[in-house]
Amino acid sequence: MDRRRFIKICAGSTAALALGVPRVWASEDYKEFENALLTDTSGSPIKASNLGSEEAYIFHYPYKGLPCFLINLGKASAINLPLAGDPLVEGNSTYNWPGGVGKGSNLVAYVAICTHQISSPNKDVSYMRYAASGSKLAGGPGKIVCCAHGTIFDPAEGAKPVFGPATYPLLPIRLEYNSSEDSLMATGMAGHHLVDQYFKSYKRDLIKEFGPGVYREGVGSSTTTLLLSQYSASVPAC
Repeated sequence: MDRRRFIKICAGSTAALALGVPRVWASEDYKEFENALLTDTSGSPIKASNLGSEEAYIFHYPYKGLPCFLINLGKASAINLPLAGDPLVEGNSTYNWPGGVGKGSNLVAYVAICTHQISSPNKDVSYMRYAASGSKLAGGPGKIVCCAHGTIFDPAEGAKPVFGPATYPLLPIRLEYNSSEDSLMATGMAGHHLVDQYFKSYKRDLIKEFGPGVYREGVGSSTTTLLLSQYSASVPAC
């Protein structure tokens, strides 16, 4: 997808987002989906202890067309962190992010869709990336940056926005770590309204990549995991 069409899609989604597309998800509990083992391109379970920390990995979950980031923070993340939802939502306006998993509580996963105007990775380009060593936009190290409109998210703090136009954290993916096998499994996610808008906005591109309707299918019992630079042909720096 070229940048002009990408910006057009983002602009066309602004009205929907302003009307509250991401408004409700933050007050929802984690939704259960089929457990999916994270595997490498050969189908073997990835080893958590072998994951690098210089860039994000990409996997799809719980749908074949929904890209997610897997990040090795290189340090322990926050634990049991309550994050603010929309105060206009009746009832509970927070959800509890449980923190990272793994031997050092350093592995986290999020849906790789910016909550501002739904920019996301695809095969051609990713304007979302993990700036492990810092960048001009991120400043310090260890931040997820959206190069489309300049939002910075902190993956060690539940991917809450710390700078830029986004006001909601990235949607969290729940991971489970098997210490005896050093493996990772995705087991659920919080929120769905933004996902529905993503599928609607990028329908043509998702059909092209995955096939009609396939992008909405579940990934099944496993999902391939690879570096972002191996998934997207271009990852602009910002």
